[in-house]
Amino acid sequence: MADMDKIGLYLNAGTILKNPGYLETLRRELGLNVAIIGFSGELPPEVLAASPYDGAPPSEERLRSLLCRHIDGAPSATRLDRVQNSAGPHMHIGGNDAELREAIQRAHDLDIEVWLLGGAWTANDFDVAMFCPSQEAVNGWYEAVYTHMARAYGVEGLDVTHARFPMTSYPRGMFICTCEACARAAAELGYDMEAMKADILDARERIAAYDGRQLAAIGQDALGAQDVLQLLGVRTGVFDWFRFRCDLLARNLRRFRDSVHAAGGEGFIFGADTYPASLAAFVGHNLNRWSEFSDFASPLVSHVDIFPMQTLAAWAGFLRGLQPALSEAEALRMVYRFVGYDRLGLPESVADFALGEPDCEYRNIPLADFVLLDLAKAALYLPEGIPSYPIIQGGGAPWVWPREIVDRIMAGAAEQGHRGVMLQGTQALVDFPLDA
Repeated sequence: MADMDKIGLYLNAGTILKNPGYLETLRRELGLNVAIIGFSGELPPEVLAASPYDGAPPSEERLRSLLCRHIDGAPSATRLDRVQNSAGPHMHIGGNDAELREAIQRAHDLDIEVWLLGGAWTANDFDVAMFCPSQEAVNGWYEAVYTHMARAYGVEGLDVTHARFPMTSYPRGMFICTCEACARAAAELGYDMEAMKADILDARERIAAYDGRQLAAIGQDALGAQDVLQLLGVRTGVFDWFRFRCDLLARNLRRFRDSVHAAGGEGFIFGADTYPASLAAFVGHNLNRWSEFSDFASPLVSHVDIFPMQTLAAWAGFLRGLQPALSEAEALRMVYRFVGYDRLGLPESVADFALGEPDCEYRNIPLADFVLLDLAKAALYLPEGIPSYPIIQGGGAPWVWPREIVDRIMAGAAEQGHRGVMLQGTQALVDFPLDA
């Protein structure tokens, strides 16, 4: 494998305990030196007391009061059942401390670092269930949970995932949250919520009113992000909106990092993964600021289907909904150009993405080029000196990438200056039948 500082793998405690020899095999064959283990321990009473819920599980009324709201005031979540059976945002009821501690010990016995994996505001992308990042009850809960993880298990780090707004394949998710708490947070950070909302609605009306055939004609040759903004006369509140969401998450994550460092002691690592660089600003991630609140960056490029591919399809559909005169191919080409994927020779129809099929990520798209483009952008955007460990597919979570593509991505990432990789699955890399 490429010469890298860290080779990590996302695991759960059960996988480690049910598969003796697995970690040893990965250390020998892949150079594994970091195990990122999903937190499955039992929270003590003093941490549970910080939960913003009114019970475990919470009432539907209380749960809805903690979730984000769309720009029109409607709750963001489409369903609640998959987040309702919890002790607090993104945290299970109960847990098994003994099993978690044994899994940690097995990794440590092999001189493998352990980072615990915690969740943040977007608890479920598909249900658009996001806990409001402006509510103190929510942020106080996350702070209590994270500091407990750092203090109680003798691990070396904490990796936080889903510290963002909902994935970009849900266009309406780019315009949450506009609740009263977010309006107050906006004012604290120097933004005007009502002005931003007005400018967002104005931009939507301008897109719908524009001559779609003229837009398509321009888009065949040179329509990029700047051209769109110039043509449509987008007002400053739209830019402020995305800046506000980045500033809000950065402020919260800096708070968590400071508390975790204090709890974990000298050398303890705190960090969060980053959304693919081409789309990061739309979920509240400003990669230029990552070192302000994170000790590392992990560009999340393993979910090519559900992040960029479904986003491209959804945005093209959203654009055609506003501009019915556009063909699907024209809308796709405009979206590709807007986010910087236009040189990759991507499909001219949504059907050719083959979304949801096991080989969809490489059947009709140049997977390695796609991933390496986003990793090149991440290497450019991230502050100098912050270590970057891209999250890539090693097999089985959910799809298996061909080994030659994985090897090419790893080699390319190393050439770009990334200092390691964090793997999701290992089926493409090692022959080890796992007992689930």
